[in-house]
Amino acid sequence: MLFAGVIKSVRAYRQWFSKWRCAPVRTWIAAAELYKQKRFEEAAALYRLGLSARPKSPAALNAMLDLSHCLFRMKQFEEAEQCLRQATVLAPHEAEAYIRLARLQLWLGHAAEAVWTMRVCLQRVSVDPELATLFVTAVVESNGSQAAIAQAHSVLSRIHSDGGFPRLDVARVRLGLLGSEGATCRDELSKVASLDRGPFEAVVAFAEILLREGRIAYARHHLHRALVVAPEHPKVLRLLASLYLRDGESFTPEYSVQLGVKACQATGWRGIHELLTLANAYVAAGDKVAALLVATKAKEMVGRLLGSYPEVERLERLLQDASPAEL
Repeated sequence: MLFAGVIKSVRAYRQWFSKWRCAPVRTWIAAAELYKQKRFEEAAALYRLGLSARPKSPAALNAMLDLSHCLFRMKQFEEAEQCLRQATVLAPHEAEAYIRLARLQLWLGHAAEAVWTMRVCLQRVSVDPELATLFVTAVVESNGSQAAIAQAHSVLSRIHSDGGFPRLDVARVRLGLLGSEGATCRDELSKVASLDRGPFEAVVAFAEILLREGRIAYARHHLHRALVVAPEHPKVLRLLASLYLRDGESFTPEYSVQLGVKACQATGWRGIHELLTLANAYVAAGDKVAALLVATKAKEMVGRLLGSYPEVERLERLLQDASPAEL
């Protein structure tokens, strides 16, 4: 076993030098092995140690990206975001850090922040299908202004799609929903989402439309499909929680609270929309004290983000205006 370990270490050092052409950072080599084993907390500690000792190493960007993933898996989202912001400063013309930062922001529901991240990226990096997809998705998720929508269309016009990048096609259709061809785009999204292996983004987006239309049974069907693919996705959990707040046979506020808590946990209690949904679930369940606490947390988060969230302020006013007896 000892000999095998030595051979493995020698091989790792050779691979390092071949790739980076510099002295190996032992802590990062060890961290990479822990990363593969999904021992993220131990890996994160070693990545941090190496970054402290060798911040200017050619491999520092990769170490930061791996560290950010460890932090994400540990649900330390604020630290992960800070790490990725540092990575964009370290390597302002490398797309990967912007991509990961925008994906994290979208995971948390901070879509206006993701729009800003991708705007900066597109000023520094040549557009490709993945960057275009992220930017357009962020614009749609943030209920973008007319200027943002126009910029999204401009970005899409620079990308040729032959169907080889389904997520880009979904983003294009979702953007179309905001324009004059909304009905046509809805039908197109319906067809894509209904495929046996339809893109995850299409399934969730169509479920959201069905929920708005009040087609609860169909929305539930698609959300459960999405849940099989991504059981901890905060938006899927949030939409399901919202579904069980609808009047009628589906109205089950206690179940909505359970799903809302899971959604908030999936964002580390930093998702504005998840917090808002949970607060509404608590109101429906008759627990206005818990609702007020969650709404207050949402307001604190809003103060740190780009964009406006008037629904959070409306909910807080509603709860604050309630009499002490009602609370």
